[in-house]
Amino acid sequence: MGSCDSMDEVRFAKRSVLWVILVLFAVSVGGWFLTRAGSIADTAVVRYEEFQEIYNTCRKIDTDLATVRAVPEDDRMFAAFSKAAMVAQKKQQLSRWVEEYNAKSRMWNRALWKSDALPYQLNVNQFANFGEVK
Repeated sequence: MGSCDSMDEVRFAKRSVLWVILVLFAVSVGGWFLTRAGSIADTAVVRYEEFQEIYNTCRKIDTDLATVRAVPEDDRMFAAFSKAAMVAQKKQQLSRWVEEYNAKSRMWNRALWKSDALPYQLNVNQFANFGEVK
């Protein structure tokens, strides 16, 4: 009878140790997941805003391009730089931002967080004032 009791005690001890190990493992995995989920959420917000900012910058440059083109050539705004130089500069800026947007859009880890309202890729020709000549 004494041998059976000690066997039960050994089994109970083994089960207890196993349960403690399992609980510690579950708590560790849960803690890691929670810290990782917070990091992923922060990254998602940053990526979402990044695409929106680039798109908004492209639209702003397109509007600036229209403004520069609407100003007469003899305006004092063009004292330091010619109208053609300012138009060329705005077009170059727009091209660079479009390239950056498209490069980031092709990165699957960034594109996952882009708003569905934004296009997958941009093209300078989709901005009304890029190709306009006045």
